[in-house]
Order: sequence, then C-alpha cells, then structure tokens
Amino acid sequence: MNVMEPSVGGARQPPTLIATTPPASKATAGTKDTTGGSSTDARNSAAVVTLSETAQASLTTQTATQTAGKKDFATVAKDARAAIDAKYAELTANGKPMDYMHATQESWDTVYGGLDRRALFAIASNSDGSFSKDEQDTAQSIMSQQQGQAMMAADPAGNDHAARFRAGVAFLEGVSDEEKASANWAVQRAANQFGYEQTMRSSGREPDDLDSENPLVAMIKGAMDRLKDKSPEAVATGGYVKDLKDMPLFRDCLLSPSPSPSD
Repeated sequence: MNVMEPSVGGARQPPTLIATTPPASKATAGTKDTTGGSSTDARNSAAVVTLSETAQASLTTQTATQTAGKKDFATVAKDARAAIDAKYAELTANGKPMDYMHATQESWDTVYGGLDRRALFAIASNSDGSFSKDEQDTAQSIMSQQQGQAMMAADPAGNDHAARFRAGVAFLEGVSDEEKASANWAVQRAANQFGYEQTMRSSGREPDDLDSENPLVAMIKGAMDRLKDKSPEAVATGGYVKDLKDMPLFRDCLLSPSPSPSD
C-alpha cells in the first residue's frame, strides 16, 4: 500500500498524513461510472491535479461559513453537475473535448476552476450518484491541494512539520458540515492530529490539546495511537475513504477480536 501525501506543485508534505490524492484517470468525460467500489482497489497510485494560480484564485477555499445561509446540498450537487457539463460543452465547442487521460492545464482550469469546496465535495463524494470516477478523483485531488496549501502556508520554509499538521487540523475544522459528516474527513482530521502530536513529541515539545468532539475522529485517533510504534503504513490509507472497513487500520486492528484478559 502506498502512503501518499497532499501535494502543492512540486512541494511535499510531512510524512504520515493520510492522503486523498487520486491516481491518474483512465476514461474520457461523458462516461459516468457511478457503480462505486472499494476505495483501496480504486486508488492505488499517486497522481495530482494542480490548478493554475489563476484558477486557484477563483476557488472558494475559505469554508467556515459555506453551510450557513447557503443552498441545500442536493442543490449544490445538481448545480455542480450542470456546471461541469457546461464546461465540457465549452471545451468541445472549442475543438478541445475533455479527455481525462490526456487533459491539459487549460482543461482542468476550465472545468474545475470555478467550483467552491462544497461543490468539489459533492463531486468527490458522488453525493447524488451522477459523477464519474474521473470526476470524483479530480475533485478530491483539488481538495487535497487546497489542504496542502493551507499546511504549507503555516511553514513555508519546511522547518516545522508540526505547524503544518496543526494548520491541517485548523483547515479541516473550517470545512462544510456535509464534509465533516464524511468518513474521509474523520480520517483526515485524526491523521493530522496524530501527525501533529507525534512530530511535537519527537522534537521534545508537548503538544497542545487538539482533541475533537467528534466521536468518530476520537475513535480513529485512538486506533492510530495504539499503532504509533508501527510503520506509517500501519496507520495510513491510499485514497479517499468511503468505508472504514477498507482501511488496514480497521481491518487489521479494530475489526479483529480483542484479546481476552487471560491472553
């Protein structure tokens, strides 16, 4: 299993962060694979969709107030579907139809550059079943890029990985309520806290209390703490998490019978 990291351009993030970066897409737009499937066999090799600076500027990355007073999530998904379909049509009309296998920077920017994070999450989670796997993977990669940017901004020189992980926690706390309800968010939130605490302690510092009130986050973080002396692969997963049973962390540890007191 690959331990992957959110990426911003050519920069790399600190180790042990559970990543959400998808592999290269293998189909063209218009073929909507909505059959789902295991996240472990669907995303095994790392590839990153990076939007240009201009396209990034159009993204809504400040997410703390996205839910309050906004449209309902079903409408967000419907509007996202319509928006990217319109962009596909625009590219086709210009003689440059979207091809996920050979997509250009212009294609990524055109199709995804105007979507805010709620829309990206609606696509990545396939919330209404209308998005292809290519679309899901691309949206999740851009979301990882956003998180990576927030983390690097906290430590641009790359000398304090604990600051990056802490910034990752803060970023994740600011996303929409819909995203916070996902298993993927809980895994990311726990992983960033775990990375922060481990990095702080390894440098002789005592970490601040970043415990989440979310019970799923607390459970996952507790599982990571139990495996902290094992390799990073023992607490990581290689892609978007839809079902915790797909994670080796839960297959091999939490889902196995607990030893009896006499063992």
